[in-house]
Amino acid sequence: MISVTEFGAVPDGKTLCTENIQAAINTCFKNGEKVFFPKGRYLSGTLHLHSNTHIYLEEGAVLLGSKNTRDDFLPDEFRPKPLFQDPSHSFYNHSLFVGKNCENITFSGLGAIDMQSAWEMDDRDFGKDNPDRRRGVKTLTLVECRNVTVKDLNFLGATDLTLYFLGCEDVTVTNVNIVGHIDGISPDCCKNVTISNCNVTTGDDGIVLKSSYSMCQHKICEDVIIKNCTVSSRCSAIKLGTESNAGYRNIKISGCEINNTRLSGLALEIADGGILENIDIENIKMRNVGTPVFIVHTIRKRGPGITENGVIRNIHINNVTATGPYEPWEAQVHDYFHPETLQHPEVLASSISGIKAQKAENIALSNIYIEVPGGETDSMKGFAVPENEDGYPENSMFGKLPAYGLFCRHCKGLTLKNVEFKTLSPDNREAIIFEDC
Repeated sequence: MISVTEFGAVPDGKTLCTENIQAAINTCFKNGEKVFFPKGRYLSGTLHLHSNTHIYLEEGAVLLGSKNTRDDFLPDEFRPKPLFQDPSHSFYNHSLFVGKNCENITFSGLGAIDMQSAWEMDDRDFGKDNPDRRRGVKTLTLVECRNVTVKDLNFLGATDLTLYFLGCEDVTVTNVNIVGHIDGISPDCCKNVTISNCNVTTGDDGIVLKSSYSMCQHKICEDVIIKNCTVSSRCSAIKLGTESNAGYRNIKISGCEINNTRLSGLALEIADGGILENIDIENIKMRNVGTPVFIVHTIRKRGPGITENGVIRNIHINNVTATGPYEPWEAQVHDYFHPETLQHPEVLASSISGIKAQKAENIALSNIYIEVPGGETDSMKGFAVPENEDGYPENSMFGKLPAYGLFCRHCKGLTLKNVEFKTLSPDNREAIIFEDC
């Protein structure tokens, strides 16, 4: 191991050490040695990774992202318009660590990487034509990299994506703790990813798979395992979507605990013509979650050359419990302009919604127990739930539902076995409603 202090990095948390740390990275990857951060606090801007780079932070070492985000981090690179995905998935350079077309990248140790909750709230940073780009700096961005391991570290205070993997293969994230303001772990168009034993608390989605058009191609996100993770989210906890140009295939989620989540515990979404198939979910415990299961097909079609509506098929969800109490909690801040932390779960029934032109196929729910607050005095009998086929996919997109437990529409080959819904207060609605199933 070669210590960054040997290259002049000062562990006082005040001295900018970008050039010193970069010099250590440049030397270590050539020599095949670890970049070692001894106990202390190190301040840095953008750092570039190479193949065969191993970053190691010992316990007590903290790498701080500079709060001077305008000067100390690379600006967003130029990309021709139009963009067919959110800004967070369109730009890569504005990050603490950036790696492109690398292999054999490892981050480990028991230290921490802290972005210090540095928001960018000024239009001057990104131009008034893109006012929603008022987030901050990503922590780790890897583009088309292979053989990546991130383990045992603490990631704190990111105001854009914490761990973003785009078009990467053979990625392992394990024993990682994330407390951030935007998405926690984001594999986008990736293959062979394992996320295990992680604790993720975020102001946006927690663990969220994506299939964006950021690489200017339709590339599916496939062969992903998520297991034994604990997630709390101001938005959705474990999510496939909303970026869904190619879609998702062969996803296994198991042994996870989801707490204090405002929107959906499990959100499975196709909006941009992609395929959502071969999804196996089991042994999930939830508490204080707005909507336990949300499966939806919409036809936003955000991307070029999309002519198909997309497909949802072969989803199996087994052994899920969701309970109250349904109560407010202190959540992570989602953006600079809404700094409040006290949140309530937005309680709505679970739902499975295909579209008229393409039913959701072969979906099985077994051994499901869900408690809901109840309390609705209107039976809502005959209430026409809006289709909203081109709406943004989110659990509230249909409004209040005429079922308190599960609403199913436009489905084919739907199986429910040992499924129970219990209201904590009397509710006049039906437990389950089927339309066009």
